[in-house]
Amino acid sequence: MATLVMLIFLSNGAYAQYWQSIGVFIPQVTLIAVRGETNTNLSLGLDGPGEAGLGMTNTSDSSLWINYTFIRGGLTRPKGHIYTKISSGSLPSGMPLKVRAKSATYHGIGLLGSPTSQLTLSSTDQKIISNVRTSYTGRGINKGHNLVYELDVTNYSLANYTSPIVLTITYTLTD
Repeated sequence: MATLVMLIFLSNGAYAQYWQSIGVFIPQVTLIAVRGETNTNLSLGLDGPGEAGLGMTNTSDSSLWINYTFIRGGLTRPKGHIYTKISSGSLPSGMPLKVRAKSATYHGIGLLGSPTSQLTLSSTDQKIISNVRTSYTGRGINKGHNLVYELDVTNYSLANYTSPIVLTITYTLTD
């Protein structure tokens, strides 16, 4: 807790002093949200070939943004990191879902985090943004870090038609 001291001087030929203590409290804050134009649902699939003899093409989506507010906790919590994982559902073998975060747009203030490289999503937490310091990104689309998802076919021999699969992707901001 910081202490602020105020001095008040009176000028009627008399001299007076008054000391007042004011406590200043700054809370530790950790907030994160994924934002999209209308919602946070994506629909990715593979595009079929337009001509015989060609393969399917990968699809990608970059319509979602990570927004966050982080106030560090002094020496106990000097920086935070953002992790991601598939928290429910699974993809067919040979069809990885990749995600990467782009550099922050700097609509907010402070020391925003740095994106890591593209990740292949799994059920294990992986760091997607590192070294978030006291900062905020701004709220909504075009603020914070743009997320780019890509669905790929890495093994054609494993590609089989499946009914739609629903995945839940979780993002966690932690120190």
